[in-house]
Amino acid sequence: MKRLIKGVFLDIGREISIELDDSRSPKTVQAILENLPIEVKINRWGDELYTERTQIVEREEDGKRQVNLFDVAYWPEGNALCLFYGPTPISEEGKILAYSPVNIVGRIIPHNNEKENVLGKIKASTRVIFK
Repeated sequence: MKRLIKGVFLDIGREISIELDDSRSPKTVQAILENLPIEVKINRWGDELYTERTQIVEREEDGKRQVNLFDVAYWPEGNALCLFYGPTPISEEGKILAYSPVNIVGRIIPHNNEKENVLGKIKASTRVIFK
């Protein structure tokens, strides 16, 4: 099952589209859907945005450290959602690496160069609502 949701960055009035896909982490995607809307602050780690602790509590489900460009994941260790739009500080040549295993739950649907226009401009503690 695939479902389109939005990530709205309230402080800058911009939004992104996210396609949730339960083919890899069905329990995690279900937990996200059951908790929508989710309003949290977001932080930056290289070219990864990750939320503060959410109300979602799910275990590692097919956890991966290596992710793809524009993957959206749930980080069980921090109860957080993660948006990967480039390398993290621990990434290796040609590999985007998460801090620890994450459950892949979908991907950002890029429109009009979101990396530079939206994601790259997000500052720490920006408020975001996933709905």
